[in-house]
Amino acid sequence: MTPDEEPRAVGASGSAPAAPQLPPDEGRSPTEAEHDVPELLDAIGAAGRGPLSFVYAPRGNFNSGAVHGGQRVHNVSTKEGRGPREGRVREGPLPEAQVRAAAFGFARPDWFGEALAELRRGPLFLAGQPGSGRRTAALNLLRQSCGEGALLRALDSVTELDRWQPADPTARGYLMDGLFPSRPLGPGVLGHVRSLLERATAHMVIMLPDDAALLRRLEQDLHVRPVRCVPPRPAMVFSSYFEELVTDERERKRLLAALTRGHELSDLLVPELVPAEVVELVTAIVTADGDPDALGDLRDRLSYRAERDVPELVRKLRDDPDALAFLLAASVYEGLDHRLVREEAARLLKLSEGRLSAELPPTDASGSEKAGGPNPNFVFRRSLTELLHAVRAVRQERVISTEGAYAHSVQGVVFVRHRQAEAVLRHVWCEYGQLSDLLVEWLRGVERTTELIQPVGQFMGRAARWGGGRRALRHIQALAESDRTTSRLIAANALGIAAEDPVLVAEVRYRLQRWSLAASVHLRTTVAYTCGAEFGLSRPDLALRLLHDLLLGVRSRPDDPRHDDGKVLLAVRVAILSLFRAGNELKVFGRLVEWLEAERCIPEQVLLLFGQLLQYPAWFMPRLAVETPETGWIVEMVRRALNAESSFDTTCEALMRWADGSRWDEGNFHAVENLFAALACDMQFGTFRLFVELDEKGAEGWAGLNTARASVSNWRAGERGEAA
Repeated sequence: MTPDEEPRAVGASGSAPAAPQLPPDEGRSPTEAEHDVPELLDAIGAAGRGPLSFVYAPRGNFNSGAVHGGQRVHNVSTKEGRGPREGRVREGPLPEAQVRAAAFGFARPDWFGEALAELRRGPLFLAGQPGSGRRTAALNLLRQSCGEGALLRALDSVTELDRWQPADPTARGYLMDGLFPSRPLGPGVLGHVRSLLERATAHMVIMLPDDAALLRRLEQDLHVRPVRCVPPRPAMVFSSYFEELVTDERERKRLLAALTRGHELSDLLVPELVPAEVVELVTAIVTADGDPDALGDLRDRLSYRAERDVPELVRKLRDDPDALAFLLAASVYEGLDHRLVREEAARLLKLSEGRLSAELPPTDASGSEKAGGPNPNFVFRRSLTELLHAVRAVRQERVISTEGAYAHSVQGVVFVRHRQAEAVLRHVWCEYGQLSDLLVEWLRGVERTTELIQPVGQFMGRAARWGGGRRALRHIQALAESDRTTSRLIAANALGIAAEDPVLVAEVRYRLQRWSLAASVHLRTTVAYTCGAEFGLSRPDLALRLLHDLLLGVRSRPDDPRHDDGKVLLAVRVAILSLFRAGNELKVFGRLVEWLEAERCIPEQVLLLFGQLLQYPAWFMPRLAVETPETGWIVEMVRRALNAESSFDTTCEALMRWADGSRWDEGNFHAVENLFAALACDMQFGTFRLFVELDEKGAEGWAGLNTARASVSNWRAGERGEAA
């Protein structure tokens, strides 16, 4: 970060303001509509687990998802792709589902046995190119050496191994995602790590890029020989994955029979195919279900040809600004409705001011003649069919989307060739320097729509990795400093993608730490949203530390309305909810207890955050149904949240929903009864208000209703004295 890019730090002076209320929305430009919490959670890609949900329908049969398939019926979301909880974990436990997925149809390469032996002797350095199946192989190596179902953990590339200690004594394997270049591993550190792994009876795989200089340095300095991840032959991968996916031999023969009419499997399984592309081929064959027409031309659909064809495609469209703008828009928004793609292409073309046109118009604005050429402001647009044909894309069949306030029809634009969108964007970003500024300017003005925010953030994050250098995150910082909430949400998504690069992750961390102390409300809200997005979900400990810093910064500010720290509190609230819903319930709850006990944050702010978590009772119920180490703290936090005016309404509403919804679940009913009984033992003012609400609005059968009514009656009869 250059000196002029350094954000101003938060001043430590000034009296602490009164606890500000969380506003319904944070700052926005006059043209930007209001954001609510569910929309913000969607925009940062938060896990989509809803609040307390139940269906009471004896003998009822309910279907809540889109159903497809033949004899095998699947219930899936209509929203495909990698969700936030399916993302790669870079700090923390590796989900067992990821390990099982890596083992599914895994074809053991020739070097696997050698690597397994090396892993059992000490840390294994596994090098490979992107797409070579390096991570899949690493997970299978750990699974084989540590045992089925063993707890595995992931480490970020910035982990300092000289200071590292195994945090979880039950962990048996560690997967480290690269080594940070500025901190080379020395013999002493390697010996220290070996001794730690021996004492913990654990194993470690360190994944590396296939960089000849790096590998040579490791061999010379550490006297280790990194194992190169050479993918198995495509035919071997195809056979292993196909047999795992389709277990019946006769069914496999039926599916392969569709290839004989225009395809030969031997022609399709070319040597340059990597495992991921072979899986694409298997998936296409299985999805076609034996129909030759459904298969189409598989050669045109395989992604390995996209990289080779993109330069020629761009050269072909250089004199065609309409098609070029549409190509770029479709590359950013592949899979979205064709109307959105066309609107963004038109906006890009208009914004270009001639930069997408190869020639100048024959006249200037006054009508005077000058050198001829195509008019960059030409308003006649090609038909959708022509544009799709020009950029090698197709319009999908119409489907009904139920996302949002109402149902609507969608016809997505997708490229014929898989991953062409990424190949196009990478090519133009790296090869045409002036175009990058135009793309950033175009995407910074995107409308506040969740389905636009996430693909733009993904592109911005990937662009940082493609560009590199000291100013790799310059365009993301411009978004983070914007006064538009939409731009900051894009930046939050982009930082998570950029941090996948083992070099950039250190700069991302550095900037977030600096921004969390900045005077700018915009930078601090960006930090909070980033903590709730992919970056924070993969690094919950770091995310919670940054959120704590943000809360402390709010407390240390002078009571000046110009600071408008309610914006920061809203973003922190969104991030806390996102982390909690993503499976970090115990960690988030424990931090809130620590923050409240330490009395450094304003207590009302922490209690309001806790009250929001009660919207998601699935974690609380088992800990209230039986005595656990967290039970007492949950009761105490609920009591304090009820006593605080700022958090009473949120907490009371959540507990009323608990009492109502638990009628149909015996375990939840018992949990709510236990909670209300514990509150009644020390009926303070907030508890009394809750019980009065429950007495007035509750219906027969609600959990805790009898306890509430008895407590209120006793108080009114003077048997318990006045509520504290």
